[in-house]
Amino acid sequence: MTTALAEQLDAQLAAPGAMDAARFASFLDGQREIGLVHGTRALCRHLRPYLITEQDYAAVAGAAERVAAALERVARRALVDAALADELGLSADERALAALDPGDGPFLTVGRLDMLVTEGGFSFIELNADSPAGITDQLLIEQTLMDLPHMAPFRSRPGLRTPAPHRGLIRALREGYAAWGGREPRPTIAIVDWATVDTAAEFKVLADLLSAEGHRTMILDPDQLEYDGVRLSAGGEPIDLVYRRVITQELIGRRGVDHPLVRAYRDRAAHVANSFRTKPLNKKAAFAVLSDPEFSGLFSPGQRAAIAAHVPWTRRVKAGRAEWRGREVDLVELVLGEQESFVLKPNDEYGGKGVLLGWQTPPDAWREAVLGGEAQRAIVQERSSSRTERMPTFRDGIVEEEVYFDLCPFVFAGRMEGAMVRLSASAVSNVCAGGGVTGLLIVDDALASKEGAGDV
Repeated sequence: MTTALAEQLDAQLAAPGAMDAARFASFLDGQREIGLVHGTRALCRHLRPYLITEQDYAAVAGAAERVAAALERVARRALVDAALADELGLSADERALAALDPGDGPFLTVGRLDMLVTEGGFSFIELNADSPAGITDQLLIEQTLMDLPHMAPFRSRPGLRTPAPHRGLIRALREGYAAWGGREPRPTIAIVDWATVDTAAEFKVLADLLSAEGHRTMILDPDQLEYDGVRLSAGGEPIDLVYRRVITQELIGRRGVDHPLVRAYRDRAAHVANSFRTKPLNKKAAFAVLSDPEFSGLFSPGQRAAIAAHVPWTRRVKAGRAEWRGREVDLVELVLGEQESFVLKPNDEYGGKGVLLGWQTPPDAWREAVLGGEAQRAIVQERSSSRTERMPTFRDGIVEEEVYFDLCPFVFAGRMEGAMVRLSASAVSNVCAGGGVTGLLIVDDALASKEGAGDV
């Protein structure tokens, strides 16, 4: 958003000597050194954080927490309702994993909602409940972007603060382990994902943070795990808590349901966060359940209000009738006839893979995707008109780029703390698809009023 504070910051950036080619190159190199990267690509190329007022931050938090709680209700019902599990598109293996009782603890230890900022407010369009990345971005941006000379007047200015999602994660992991029945005061933690993933640098940052808190922490490929029927271990060292970053369908698809992690989880030999019960939350069809009046009885009045205000109309692509803006229509005819009003998504992909924007897709390709959508269990979602923002960057001097952005709130055991702020030249703002990130700066309401800050 454009505010007086943002203008002040941009004026500092435009001052002589504030930024040149050597300093910008050093800024990018610094990100690579500390792990603010996707693969080897530095993630923060824009030179201003996103500003949000305390009032707006609280509004996002309240809505995010209600929507996440509503999605949890969907997942819990799918455990006992075969028809709903089918509606979500759960495979036989996913249903079997979800049926395993992991013991006490939060249903969702960590999730990240994808949220578009629109002209009229904000919309939640997906939930990453399987392997949400970006939790350390804010911390690393404070060590890089926030440390640049033009940010100096703002670093200690009263009325400004930054969130700490890494603290939210550590708290949720500890509290979840204790609720599960873990007895170690500082459990040994394994961060588990394939060794080749592009988010590996984030694991190193998290491991250092956890180690500084007194936890023996290992970063492990799933193939390094061993289970003897009593203890989960790696290289002979027992593991108390698994921070699972490996994606469920990839683990099961590559290694099957008899993998040591699954067997240890089944036997409650280690606390696993997130549990395999969160898979239904990760299906994009869960948003079709949220927005379909047929399922409204699942939710509390507060959750229904948050859904109505902040979740766009979403349905599975299938033949038949659907409610659309107060009238019944043929769903396939609607989506074909009003192509520019919709987005098509695979039910179970990540990184922006397979997403088709109706207003950018050739009609023949759109028609083919819609007509094949039922067999592919695709999801159709009403277009949310995402706002763009002019953000400064450096290219032979300071320039402003018009970028799409989204705000992706983290919810830790039901509580929001911070958000990933993604920026992209494309309407699909995704780091895997080449997007970048910036920091989040929260403005005290009194300062916002004084400086004329706008709404989200």
